[in-house]
Amino acid sequence: MVENKQMLLPGQKELFAGHEFQKSAVFLLVGPAGSGKTAYSIQFLRDAILSGQTYCLFVNCNRALTRDRFNSYFSKAETIPEFVDLFSNECLQNNNLMSLFEDIKSRLDQPRAANRNDIDNFPCSRAVIDSLTDLLARFTNDEVQKFAAKIYDLFTINKVSALIPITASSPLATPADTFGSLVDGIVQLKIDDSGDRLQRSARLFSVKHASNAPKWVKFNIEDGHNLRFEQQAAHKNELVCKLCDGPIIGEAAYAEGESSTFHPLCLDTYKKLGEMYGSHILYALQPSVVNTNFFFIDIVGLSNPLLSVERQIGKIEALNSLIQQCEAYSRVPNDKKIVLPTGDGMAIGFLLNPELPLQLSIQLHRKLHEFNSRVSSDKVIKVRIGLGSGPVFVVTDIKNNQNVWGPGIILARRVMDLGDDGHILLAGNIAEELINLKDEYRKVIRLIGTGYRTKHGQLLKLYSAYSEEVGFGNPAIPTKVE
Repeated sequence: MVENKQMLLPGQKELFAGHEFQKSAVFLLVGPAGSGKTAYSIQFLRDAILSGQTYCLFVNCNRALTRDRFNSYFSKAETIPEFVDLFSNECLQNNNLMSLFEDIKSRLDQPRAANRNDIDNFPCSRAVIDSLTDLLARFTNDEVQKFAAKIYDLFTINKVSALIPITASSPLATPADTFGSLVDGIVQLKIDDSGDRLQRSARLFSVKHASNAPKWVKFNIEDGHNLRFEQQAAHKNELVCKLCDGPIIGEAAYAEGESSTFHPLCLDTYKKLGEMYGSHILYALQPSVVNTNFFFIDIVGLSNPLLSVERQIGKIEALNSLIQQCEAYSRVPNDKKIVLPTGDGMAIGFLLNPELPLQLSIQLHRKLHEFNSRVSSDKVIKVRIGLGSGPVFVVTDIKNNQNVWGPGIILARRVMDLGDDGHILLAGNIAEELINLKDEYRKVIRLIGTGYRTKHGQLLKLYSAYSEEVGFGNPAIPTKVE
């Protein structure tokens, strides 16, 4: 663990439980509106100033944050970081985000010009770009991705540590998942409003080249800007699952011969991975863990012995063709989706955003209705769909084919298994994220129940998406749930 004077992140002593930490790094700061991202970012700069790193940079992309308000975060005795306002930059007038990059680059170059003989010890160590969310509102996703990639390279070469805030409900929710690969780590903030006063929490979700068990640590924003983190003693309930990184509430499970802790269901997954890919699979696969939004579908009644194999293959091929015609599928680049045939259907994992599985379900239902209306009864295709999201491992099998395994795809499969013909069922995590995202989803996603337990013992919060007006889904309660 580094000494306090070298702390890089606010609350690092409480957030980081590993043994090594970068002296400089670029972090994505993820959290919903009001979670304290700007206050955390300014504390990040204030800490640098207090430790003698006098040249710090704040790039403001938010009209609500004026220069006067920014200055108020600092005492009269403190050096105020350089403040670059997006709205005074020519990139808005020219609609060219690269001009902002050139502005930032030139500001870093100027103070360094006088210190060329001692570049390694140059005190220009920290910068904040607040925020990517505001940039995404003004520029295309591709433009912001290119900007973020160039900024990361610039900061890395110049050994500048940085925070790049972005608004999202989770670190792997869109659009944060797009930028997570462009940084050295992710810090997540959240709001805990269950008590009498507003409480915020932070955790170091991931950090490259260092092992860390993510845990939530509460903090307060005092006097409008100072952050105070609560000291937390470790105890049994603060254990973290080695597979999914989630906190373990209740009894933990342990793999034989290992000290790592797991959720009981995650331990089952871990064992299956070990059987398939070797005893050290967890450590071999850790860099390839991705959070994925899954669309899982199969054809109802395909295994009917009255259907010839030829007819079964015909239905599978027809379903594949209809899925390929849906825009939610065809417009997503191949490197942003994972397609896994399952015999009587398929699983499609989207790496971009949680809307795509539902959009694909709706579009496919419309195409199936049209298809079924013009074929004979023996060629009609009936399907059930399950949607879920969560972490999975991306693995390569003995034939060098890509495959995935983990809680995300297992959840989508178990949700789908509960459905009947026409059902679009959603796990609670993806359903609630969509409901909070858009009003249109609130109208079509309905809660079925909060306590359905699968045959594997997993307790599910289950939703169903349907609209008789638009023509998709099945409003009936699934038979297995009844």
